Amino acid sequence: MTNKNENENVILNQKEEELLLDHNYDGIEEFDYPLPVWWVWTFIGGGLFAFFYIYFYNFAGGPSLKDEYQSNLTKMEKVIEEQRKLTGNFEIADFNSWNDKEESTQMAATVYEENCLSCHEQGGKGDIGPNLTDKYWLNLKKVNPESIYAFIRVGNEDNGMPAWQDMLSKEELYAAVKYVISVRGTNLTDGKEPQGEILKD
Repeated sequence: MTNKNENENVILNQKEEELLLDHNYDGIEEFDYPLPVWWVWTFIGGGLFAFFYIYFYNFAGGPSLKDEYQSNLTKMEKVIEEQRKLTGNFEIADFNSWNDKEESTQMAATVYEENCLSCHEQGGKGDIGPNLTDKYWLNLKKVNPESIYAFIRVGNEDNGMPAWQDMLSKEELYAAVKYVISVRGTNLTDGKEPQGEILKD
């Protein structure tokens, strides 16, 4: 058994001597072991891929970055257009049906907190945006769910109100309307000063 191990060691030492490179750096020697087969084929595959990639995109009419950007932009515009169609028409019967659901109140609070709180503050008392708890309205001429929905949907850039039609679903727009209606008339004592005109329901 010992002789067999010694013979194997001799063979290994002979192979290592064959692989030993000539150069020597401060007593440090280096073996010339071949790269693993999988690495060699990966390298070759990468080179072939690069060749065809360069040929396709530079000489065979492959789309440029600008072409891909334009294509993605067109797709995005179609999605936005479809979204606008979905939120375009306010239906009072649909709103009332949604409004009667138990989860509508929680959804209204969530939508307000995630999208409106930063401008209208806690409870709608107003900050950057106007106070939603008093009887004054800055951007509306009529106060009802339909007019509130329409305004939230398209916004008013001149007054800093973004259009939410591209960012919120129809139910989320309903939720925002519900929250605005729920806080109207609560007249929080620390609310922002009145803006606009007093409007009747």
